[in-house]
Amino acid sequence: MIRFTALIAALPRDPNALPVYLQTISEADRTACLALLSGQRPKRIASLATLTQWAAEQAGIPDWLLAAAIEASGDRAETAALILPPPTGAPPSLAETLHALTTPITAHATLIALWARLPADARLILNRLATGTFRATLPVEKPAPSPTPRTLCAVMILVQPAVSEITVALWHDGGPVPIARLALTLPDAADILAWARSHTTARFGPAAQVTPELVFEIAFDGTTPNRRRKSGVELLNPRLLRFLPGAAADTLDTLDT
Repeated sequence: MIRFTALIAALPRDPNALPVYLQTISEADRTACLALLSGQRPKRIASLATLTQWAAEQAGIPDWLLAAAIEASGDRAETAALILPPPTGAPPSLAETLHALTTPITAHATLIALWARLPADARLILNRLATGTFRATLPVEKPAPSPTPRTLCAVMILVQPAVSEITVALWHDGGPVPIARLALTLPDAADILAWARSHTTARFGPAAQVTPELVFEIAFDGTTPNRRRKSGVELLNPRLLRFLPGAAADTLDTLDT
């Protein structure tokens, strides 16, 4: 539930958040996430007014203070999430939370039990689910799974020495098109950065553009469309495998390939 809450917060600004999340969670949470983001919400188990009153009782908040908090916030679900005491138990997973909401012993007991295990931001998502006010931020587009890791050869075009990151590209229409930014964690890192210092052609803030000569083998788990990228695709879980010092940059894999 904690990670799903972080996903909902990240979706409006990070198009990569969903595919990364789907690749790193359990099958049960993946199914629950896809159901929620495609509009399949659990049935409401309490009204906003009732839920907020239960939260106030649990927190020992008098009615006049609750009314002031609601007026200041303008959002009953948020007010209920914020006034409750800090969590004391291990947080439930998304799948566990949905199961509790769809098969409650009683709505009151279910919410009190879940509130006690969640921080305020996750409680807010829970409150919206419990009151039927949760809305998916983005339509879901499930990336095609890949049975085994794939590999490609790409050329380095940018270096950020301060954070030891490089950007690699594939050829398309006669020029290099960026395909991934990767941590430079190879044993050859020092030599690669030294080479980059003497082959810099331009600077863009902390990034240095270098001549497209050094070739690397990249592994990734699949692709998903991304219109914001020049390449039109996003690599899932890309990572550097090795530096290929003898490879010719003009024989790389192409973006079309």
